[in-house]
Amino acid sequence: MKLLTNIYQIGGPSLTHFFDAAVYLMKGKEGWFLIDCGTPEGYEQIKENVKKTGVDPAEIRFILGTHGHYDHVGAAHLWKQEFGCLLYLHELDREQVEAGDSVKTSAALLYGTKSEPCKVDGTIAEGDTWEGDGFTVEAMYTPGHTMGSVSFDVTAGEYRLLIAGDAIWGGYSEKIGSNEKAWFETLDKITARHYDFYTFGHVNPQLIADADARLKEAKMAFANYYNPWFKTFYETYRY
Repeated sequence: MKLLTNIYQIGGPSLTHFFDAAVYLMKGKEGWFLIDCGTPEGYEQIKENVKKTGVDPAEIRFILGTHGHYDHVGAAHLWKQEFGCLLYLHELDREQVEAGDSVKTSAALLYGTKSEPCKVDGTIAEGDTWEGDGFTVEAMYTPGHTMGSVSFDVTAGEYRLLIAGDAIWGGYSEKIGSNEKAWFETLDKITARHYDFYTFGHVNPQLIADADARLKEAKMAFANYYNPWFKTFYETYRY
């Protein structure tokens, strides 16, 4: 689904496997790239959705990961094997992905499976930017869900879009590296900025308007992040 010019959501709820977090396809100045890439279970359908936009998956050059969890970057090794895509993550989530740590990546905890070790080709830090075709993407360090979580601040003309990963409405568990103090600070940081729209890691393909007010509501509802988010997806949602 096209969200903005040259920005598509091609994976996630209602689009691909129910394990998949939202996956975004974006046209950069030097080629196409993804924000997050979903799970191995959704890999083939995500590729088909890329083709439906008129893009050859072989044109995708790299993946920007919001954080190192299975539902967000579990399929990265497949994109690397088939298309040579590079994977970028924040340094603090790098080790668990490269080691295939199935607890820290949430693969075992939520999805009843294991993570394949995957090389991280480079890191993402606060203020890093990527030039798109008609937009600019800026990385914002947003720890809390994990200590290596990042979000992406997209400026497209007069509009500003937040792609929040699991920094908004993610789940809290120390088993996956969550940190309450850091998350409160992240929510303060996000709500100090202005956005026209936002979207996050587990939402149907849409841009959520009235973003400033809705993001403040999310911050006020922080206690909801503890319960009942941590369901076992592979048991609860398999039927």
